[in-house]
Amino acid sequence: MPKHQSTAAQAARKDARGGVKYTSALRAREAKTIATPDVHVLQFLAERSGNLYQLVGGIAAALAHREQRVLVLKEASDSWTWNFGRRGRRKPEPATPPEPETTPVWASASGSGTLVTHTCVWETRGPASNRGFPERDRSLLETTVHDARSDYDVIVLLPYRGWAYPNREIATAFVAIGEVDDFPHTDCRVMLPGTLEEQGVPLSPEQCSAVLRERCLSFLFNHLAVPVDGLIWQLNWKLPVDAKYLAAVDCDMDRAGLHTLGWTTQDRPALHQQLPEAHQLQDPDFVQPYQQIAARLRRSLDSRPAVTSMAGRSSNS
Repeated sequence: MPKHQSTAAQAARKDARGGVKYTSALRAREAKTIATPDVHVLQFLAERSGNLYQLVGGIAAALAHREQRVLVLKEASDSWTWNFGRRGRRKPEPATPPEPETTPVWASASGSGTLVTHTCVWETRGPASNRGFPERDRSLLETTVHDARSDYDVIVLLPYRGWAYPNREIATAFVAIGEVDDFPHTDCRVMLPGTLEEQGVPLSPEQCSAVLRERCLSFLFNHLAVPVDGLIWQLNWKLPVDAKYLAAVDCDMDRAGLHTLGWTTQDRPALHQQLPEAHQLQDPDFVQPYQQIAARLRRSLDSRPAVTSMAGRSSNS
């Protein structure tokens, strides 16, 4: 199967095996994806994802508290695909995929703002192709997104793993998240002899911005170019610079074509690969730190025409 082939084309190939003409099946599949263009299918991109679930959950909840209908579409764990059959000659039982699970998390009094999570299987794997790799069919994800478009304003794709891989066929918007363990406001820091103090050469905001881009966004260089609608920084320690320095860093990011949507600090260890609890997402005090990021994100998404897929974006350009 050709690389970077759209999900609609993959599904049309599958339909064609049943006797349907390929061109007719492809037109039908592509027409199925054209609906409600004002719905944003958002994917957050990051090299590491284990500590970022709280940030994504907080942003999704903040959007819902701003009277948006938000669906967090989670990919089910793929552990069921592994065959842990008994030892011996007895043939193991085939793995059974988990059933989809929908959980309403929060709704505003007016009902215009809602937050829902939906966990389901995103893809199935067929027999090995000529190159030895199994064929992957993501029509399950495509169908789920299509069915949800009429009920939500924002759909957040939350893969089980692989946050560094843009889903070019399904997502309509991409936002990068940089996790910063050590803010690069100084360089070549060393411990002063006989003390617990560190000393280093201060970096200018422009130098700091360049280091941040290299550290947190270099993983995108391994993929075909995707339009990043903005970036969000999560700092795992207290911010060691003032607002003026940070504004200069953001200004240099804008100069480089990367619009900063906001900063957030993580003052306590986040649960690994887990969204915040439902009572947290319902709490306005928990959501408050993410409100400004959510407002900037929504403005960024609404500032350009929404499309149904990356394939549609390239065809319309």
